[in-house]
Amino acid sequence: MFYQTLVTLPTLRMKALLSLLEKVKIQASEKGIDDATLLEYRLAPDMLPFARQIQIVSDNAKWMASRMAWVEAPKYEDNEKTLDELMTRLEKTIAYIATFTEESFQNAKNAEARFSWFPGKKMVGEGYVFTYGLPNFFFHVVTAYDILRHNGFQIGKSDYIGDEIALLDDTDS
Repeated sequence: MFYQTLVTLPTLRMKALLSLLEKVKIQASEKGIDDATLLEYRLAPDMLPFARQIQIVSDNAKWMASRMAWVEAPKYEDNEKTLDELMTRLEKTIAYIATFTEESFQNAKNAEARFSWFPGKKMVGEGYVFTYGLPNFFFHVVTAYDILRHNGFQIGKSDYIGDEIALLDDTDS
């Protein structure tokens, strides 16, 4: 369960996000929108900008897997200044979480997650993954999509979902 939840699912979402960003990159070029402008787009003045949303998607994916496998996550500098650099960060995150195996999570049910914004509290195993880790990951994936859509990029739900849909022909068992 932990492997599919912490490796397979985030990988699929980040791959879909990469495909979506390829589409946005082309549209931004056609519209004359530079990377500095695009990376600062946000939905509301008090929300984090697009670049930060992508950084948090990456951080959440690597931190969830690392915490539940009892290993230290790599630190990324949060200094991306271009769309290509954000895409490289997602690719690096996908490669990192691909290093985990099912055995990596054999003690995940007891793994703790602590955050400074929840002083004196902790989350453990599935409680962390299902009530905080995954909801936070998806929030930032969707927010990144929404920022792009809000700013006029021609993207839709199929771009969010991506190409790796597990479709079978009716004749397959």
